Amino acid sequence: MKTTIFIVLSLLSFSAYAQSPDFRFSKMTSSIRDTTTIKLEDKDEKVYKTLEIIEYNYLHTEKKAKDSIYKKLIKELYDNSLQTDPSNFYNASVIKRKEDSIRNLKKEIATDVEKLDSLYFEYTQEYLTYKKFNALSFGPVRSAAFFDLIYNHDGKRFKVLNNTGLNIGDNTGSIYSELVSGNLGVFRVSLGTMIANSTSDSLQDSKESEAFQRLVTYGGNTVLTFEYPLLYAHSSNQQYNLISRLVAKGTADFPEFGTTTEDWAGSASVGIDLYGDASLSNNALRFFFNFNMSQVYGTGVFRDNLGVDKTHFTFGQLTLGLVVAQNLKLSFVLETFSSEVNLRNRNVVAGGQVLH
Repeated sequence: MKTTIFIVLSLLSFSAYAQSPDFRFSKMTSSIRDTTTIKLEDKDEKVYKTLEIIEYNYLHTEKKAKDSIYKKLIKELYDNSLQTDPSNFYNASVIKRKEDSIRNLKKEIATDVEKLDSLYFEYTQEYLTYKKFNALSFGPVRSAAFFDLIYNHDGKRFKVLNNTGLNIGDNTGSIYSELVSGNLGVFRVSLGTMIANSTSDSLQDSKESEAFQRLVTYGGNTVLTFEYPLLYAHSSNQQYNLISRLVAKGTADFPEFGTTTEDWAGSASVGIDLYGDASLSNNALRFFFNFNMSQVYGTGVFRDNLGVDKTHFTFGQLTLGLVVAQNLKLSFVLETFSSEVNLRNRNVVAGGQVLH
């Protein structure tokens, strides 16, 4: 059954993948010319003067004007409700007209707030494109703009079925698919699933090979990932990029999803990921490297599946690869590092992906 599922998903995916991140870099040109001041969370902030910021300031001024009218209408209604002489009360038609005006103003203000947020998000993307070095300065908006920029999500907050791919190791193969992803505060959160399979004749070898395949690619056959940007440095045209992220994962291996053991295995990890690339001037070929190092904490079954001595250990790897014509990605895990001896210097894991 496990082998059948593996083959079906392989045919459906028509792609391949290794653990190196699927960065696709939205191409943006900067319209920044000068600086100006905007009101952001009741504070004056100096920003670059872009078309988005000019419109932002205009809408912000309009919103303040509508706010003041709204407050004035509320005050009039309240003051008149305190009159002791019934003859001075507003009649029903007057009160209804003012309530309708307030309702319409609230809708306009809410719409403008959404547009203000959208404009500031666009501006933040342009700011990240313009500023060549960003480190340890990512709040919720800048973090969301960063991930939207490098994953080329076209401003959408929620993505379904982002990545599907295949990895091939020593007598093993695995398919990974990122099912959903989105932004949660400063984090990008994604949920994915993976199936690994081994052609080894030995049950023990098969179990360890599949467990290592899951570890070196995404960590388990169900993976919840949290990413937070630490560093984004790049050239003016994004021909050269250097990115660092804090990556935390929770993984689970369920027998129902195709593991060689009958018991559930789980792990959690946190670590630093460093990615760098360089492309030709026409972007027809991009070379990249990816290095990461994590502290892994697993259950007893997770430890036994890997054939290691401890349930907690360090693990890292170095991946090199290239992207051809912005669509075909090939990668190779060349080296693995670990506090557990039998996880070091394992066989090369090759992968790739048809980017979409």
